[in-house]
Amino acid sequence: MTKDDIDCEQALRKLFDFIDHELGDDERDAMQRHLSTCRSCFSRASFERRLKDKLHELRHDEPEPGADERIRRLLRSF
Repeated sequence: MTKDDIDCEQALRKLFDFIDHELGDDERDAMQRHLSTCRSCFSRASFERRLKDKLHELRHDEPEPGADERIRRLLRSF
């Protein structure tokens, strides 16, 4: 590990900034290096990207008719 490398804890703290393209060049490069060698963090980043993309898609979809009542019924059952 070099002085520019990051560990899993650091990578997870910066993960959402990385996904949102909010890191500077050096931090972004360090994240890319870490993700290229750490399967666990790579899997987490991949999952979070897919989740973000899916949530973005759903935000633009119209809910099915009656969805609000089904949600209320489910919430009352708890």
